[in-house]
Amino acid sequence: MNGMERHPVHALFSALDRVAPYPKGVVEVQEQIQGTSFFPGGTGLWVGEDRKLPPLPVGGVMVLGHDFHSEAGYQWARDNEAENLRTPTWLRLLPLLDEADISVGNCFFTNVYMGLREGDATTGVFPGAACDKFVDRCRRFFLHQMDVQQPSLILALGAHVPKFLAPLSDVLAPWATLATFKARDTSGASLLRDVSFKGSSAPACVVVSLVHPCFRPSNIRCRRWRTHAGHKAEVALIREGLKLASANQRTHTRRT
Repeated sequence: MNGMERHPVHALFSALDRVAPYPKGVVEVQEQIQGTSFFPGGTGLWVGEDRKLPPLPVGGVMVLGHDFHSEAGYQWARDNEAENLRTPTWLRLLPLLDEADISVGNCFFTNVYMGLREGDATTGVFPGAACDKFVDRCRRFFLHQMDVQQPSLILALGAHVPKFLAPLSDVLAPWATLATFKARDTSGASLLRDVSFKGSSAPACVVVSLVHPCFRPSNIRCRRWRTHAGHKAEVALIREGLKLASANQRTHTRRT
């Protein structure tokens, strides 16, 4: 990228106007945090101590959460120029990625819902989820994120992301009714391959359903994958997803 070109994550942030207007309980992000932070509050990239913004990992891993944070949480991160990496989300997510052999430099950390929760509440269903038109705009913006990053693997965090994604792909349609991790594990739908999204030009990818790091202590015991249980099941899920994604990339490269 030469110095005159705009970084893709800055262009994504500028494109957030297509998500407006924001419904009651949701506040627009005013400024993009340049240190390590999930998008849209930050750049969604792992930023080193030199504060130099790395390239967007096109074809890499999309780590997909529910929403960024509350107004109060965003303000803290803005004041400190990065998210607090000692929060449960980062403290539990980073070791999991490391154990599954995924480099943070190959990840784009983002969310399905844009905007911030008004006030300081951080858990529960995102307030904007009650507004169908806003949800539709966020879905279209997610497809835009897909077009920009073209991830080979999506790690869907938590209970709410699968329901958001289900209408966007025929392959993910079962997630509309498989509402629990147990149901997805039992049916084999916790890892889905060849996922193409309607309205996106991105190549087909692999999508994996994971427990949200914040609720990992209480929910991880229910996971089952192949012969694995609990934490080992999620590591196995990610590793299998990564292997399939790599194979897809090799096939796509040969075809092009």
